[in-house]
Amino acid sequence: MEFPSITLSADRSDISQQWDDVLIPRSAFIMGTDIEPFYGTILAQSRYAKLDEAPMHVRFLEPYRITRYPVTNAEYEAFVSATGHTHPPHWAGGRAPDGEATLPVVHISWNDANAYAQWAQGRLPTEAEWEKAARGADGRMYPWGDEFASAADGGAVLLTEQPTAVGNRPTAVSPYGVHEVAGNVWEWTADWYQPYEGNTHRDADYGTKHKVLRGGSWLEVRDETANRYFRCANRLHAPPTYTASNIGFRCVRDVVLVSSNTDTAEDSVQVYPTQISTELLNRYVRQERLKNLQQIRKRARDRCLGDFSIASLAVGAGYYGMMTPTLEIGGFTLAMVGVGFLFSAGVNFWRQWRARGQLNLTKMEKVS
Repeated sequence: MEFPSITLSADRSDISQQWDDVLIPRSAFIMGTDIEPFYGTILAQSRYAKLDEAPMHVRFLEPYRITRYPVTNAEYEAFVSATGHTHPPHWAGGRAPDGEATLPVVHISWNDANAYAQWAQGRLPTEAEWEKAARGADGRMYPWGDEFASAADGGAVLLTEQPTAVGNRPTAVSPYGVHEVAGNVWEWTADWYQPYEGNTHRDADYGTKHKVLRGGSWLEVRDETANRYFRCANRLHAPPTYTASNIGFRCVRDVVLVSSNTDTAEDSVQVYPTQISTELLNRYVRQERLKNLQQIRKRARDRCLGDFSIASLAVGAGYYGMMTPTLEIGGFTLAMVGVGFLFSAGVNFWRQWRARGQLNLTKMEKVS
């Protein structure tokens, strides 16, 4: 599917050189989330996770630069003025609302965001680039760490129920120094909504119909779902023509690697060793998966034994009651409760067996 692009205006004022951006180094990082459909909630890193985030895996990315903040109204207004591109529908007279110059621009479709990125001599980040910039290399749940705590509770998250000027959340910053990646606006990425390699979850929206959004916005604060949607691995998706009052974007640009004895341009960096190896993170991910499967297997086994014990007592007592004329109804009810626990024991036995099989497969996997 082709999307419209604009003709680059000569009046860009070297906007790419004016970017306040952050260099993300070449290295591997942990992307996605391991989630067990039945016991995902007992795994710390799987709290609130969705099936389209699986599996947790390792990606390696070359260096790139990403804007420190989402694109603001002022920046987008310069683009509209230079190119004649359609302005957001809530801008009266084609100008950003007074007093909102440093707020993230919203009501932006993927097509609009892509057009701006081209004009600014950049592009939209891929999902992997966005998640690495927000999450760092260690697979943390949120940009600031693994715990969700608002500033009111002494934590890092400034919760507001409306968009805020960029730069007003200094504590909610990613390990690389990228701001506003959670809590202000959702951000478009370059990628279509597709399953990760190894994901068996089926979704009718997979394919080339929807683009992926990342980050979480002020609206989730109002809906009291911020702890779920502010997670770095969380994925949202929408058609590329979709717009909303809580959707914006940021840009990236490629970095040209040059040898140490070559003069560097402003968009280039010298070659340097990989900071975090893919092999090291693959070993870590494998160890975490083994630990999680062992935990799931133990929980299933314990519940299986517990449910079977309750079922045995309930069925036995219920049978005795049904044999006593004055206790027939109570005995029958108790027996049915026992049958329910017996079914639960059978399900937990299957879960234990399934986890054991996955555990054996993981142990046999060769870490590359």
